[in-house]
Amino acid sequence: MVRQMADTASEVPEGNLALLPVYVPGDELQRRAVALGDPTRYRIFEYLLKSAEPVSVSELTEFTRLNHTGIRQHLEILRRSGLIDEYREPPKGRGRPRLLYEPSAEAKRGPTKAYERLSLLLIEAMTTHSSARAIGRQEGVRLATELAPKYSDPVQVIHEAMIGWEFSATLVNNRDFAAIVLNRCPLESAVNLAGKTVCGLHIGIIEGILSKLEGLELTDFEIHLPKVAGCKIELRRHGESGQ
Repeated sequence: MVRQMADTASEVPEGNLALLPVYVPGDELQRRAVALGDPTRYRIFEYLLKSAEPVSVSELTEFTRLNHTGIRQHLEILRRSGLIDEYREPPKGRGRPRLLYEPSAEAKRGPTKAYERLSLLLIEAMTTHSSARAIGRQEGVRLATELAPKYSDPVQVIHEAMIGWEFSATLVNNRDFAAIVLNRCPLESAVNLAGKTVCGLHIGIIEGILSKLEGLELTDFEIHLPKVAGCKIELRRHGESGQ
């Protein structure tokens, strides 16, 4: 059973995944979300992330089949959002040195912060016309595949997944039952503005993780306003795990 929060400042229906209402206007994250919301820019950014060397405009035109002007416009938006860096290559004889592009130092670290991860998952939901909860389930399956081999206890997989989202998570674990209390919400401003969407994403993540684990089921998920905190995931062991 999932028990929703009693109230939020503004709840957006789960199917309505417009990105802008989720973030405070002027927030750096909002600019990045908008920059990556365009499918072509997203492909360009992914290409830069995967490239071992800085990339030229000519290389990107060949990759995307767009003209130089179009590529430069996309690159400028990515640069202004802080996602990529632009510089000229060292002079090599005659001719003007080329402009080269690579991910910014922060972007190279990947979407490790909770808001960055939220941004990318909501972009995926928007571009695939999926609900936040459905995208959360996919992310949960991915997390379970990554984390399950590292832990013999399936409860620990969920606990580590929540820590990875920067929740301050307390684990209460015993033979038959377990609970994970999320003491601090790392997405407070987003939840206050679009709680149903953001919390729905995390409910989906838990469901996705559990779909890949054996011996564990969700019995309750209490959701509270960020100012109250203490959202609680209650789990029950069964089969060999509960013997």
